[in-house]
Amino acid sequence: MKIHVVSFQVPYPADYGGAIDVFYKLKALFEEGFDVVLHTFMYGGRHEEDVLNGICSKVYYYPRETGWRKQFSLLPYIVATRSCPQLLINLCKDDAPILFEGLHTCFYLDHPLLANRKKIVRMHNVEHEYYRCLASHAGWNWKSVYYLVESWKLKRFEKKQLCHADLICAITKGEKTKLEQMVKGVEHVHLPVFFDTTFPTPMPTSRFVLYHGNLAVEENRQAVDFILRHIAPRLPGVLFVIAGRNPRFNNVPRNVEVIADPTDEHLDLLLRTARIHLMLAFQPTGIKLKLINAIVRGNGHILANHDMLYGHSLGRFCIRVDKTQDIIDNISNLINNELEDDYMEKRKLYIQKMKKGGISRLSLFK
Repeated sequence: MKIHVVSFQVPYPADYGGAIDVFYKLKALFEEGFDVVLHTFMYGGRHEEDVLNGICSKVYYYPRETGWRKQFSLLPYIVATRSCPQLLINLCKDDAPILFEGLHTCFYLDHPLLANRKKIVRMHNVEHEYYRCLASHAGWNWKSVYYLVESWKLKRFEKKQLCHADLICAITKGEKTKLEQMVKGVEHVHLPVFFDTTFPTPMPTSRFVLYHGNLAVEENRQAVDFILRHIAPRLPGVLFVIAGRNPRFNNVPRNVEVIADPTDEHLDLLLRTARIHLMLAFQPTGIKLKLINAIVRGNGHILANHDMLYGHSLGRFCIRVDKTQDIIDNISNLINNELEDDYMEKRKLYIQKMKKGGISRLSLFK
């Protein structure tokens, strides 16, 4: 069974949320017997990858046309910059179903030449809500104005464009409900996130609290700022490790170690040896791959707040902490306690069940 997959960016290396979901979905499709034709946009330092040739029968690469002129379109910037005519030409070479990865790739979703094709859209977020949340975290400056304008464009585009899909795949049950209310007359399904489900050999944990993420992202910077101001200073005897890309923080307490741009191997070691994973989010959108990483790769306790746990069932492996004092009390109580082996086994079994559920839904693509 052939299927076209249109990806918003080259999905390898699978080193951030969207790329992880796309790459491991491609692997699952290949393993389930699909003949995958991948169409992907090449930018941001990413280039052609031989790894993709091992799971796709054909890979087409397209440039992403960025620049200030695209800002003046009524189309959202993430869509307008992925409107490559050659993509449409290549999609029309046969009549196989098309999977559009993210709203970003949906420029041609309503094109007359694709009217009789089966069209599936994988939504990684309710995008207009995501951008509205970005605006609220950016303060009142040109960034917040940009995000608000994009949010308006995205909402307009979602309503206009998504009705042309045959199937919409939401990444969480919560977002499936939102999308059903927003887009009528289209089949909706919850398609769980795809990721590496290889559980490593358990390692003893060490007495530190880990926060990790791309620290250039506004939401993650806000989380770190909260830890530096309100959590770490009140637990001077506990080591906090902040690890991620592009950290820029002032007034770091003495009990906080900031690890800039860790290698994959170093980050994996931190994930596997942290006694406590502190998972804070400030917008209830999508699913946070860092949480899944902590569950699969980690061996420690997971503290997470409401927005990190919204819309999915992984909270069963976390301790919910919504107040500053809750975080401090739980860190104090758990920093000297390792998890039991039987609890780790329950995590493993649930993740395997989650993976099987996602794979079973791939039959809807046929």
